Amino acid sequence: MQPLISIVIPTYDRPDQLKRAVASVLMQTYDRFELIVVDDCSSTPAAEVLLSIQDERLQVVRNYCNQGVSGARNVGIKQSKGKWIAFLDDDDVWLPNKLERQLYFLK
Repeated sequence: MQPLISIVIPTYDRPDQLKRAVASVLMQTYDRFELIVVDDCSSTPAAEVLLSIQDERLQVVRNYCNQGVSGARNVGIKQSKGKWIAFLDDDDVWLPNKLERQLYFLK
């Protein structure tokens, strides 16, 4: 079985950019992953922003006080179950074969 990859996206008050980042992960050619979005106490909760996305690989965790990007990443790491952890910022996107290519080089 292919290894599970945990992808952590920390986010704070960038709902439009977050949607793009999440969409780029969900379109990956390698699909054995979990996507953990850590909402670092945004004024509009990320769970509301991502409500229309129905994918069992997506989970949203909310910090009830702002911990900064490093703190949010650490929260995501604690939630992760994968063999590998990948980070994506909420204002960035991945090409569709990014995970597949990275895993190939790791092997």
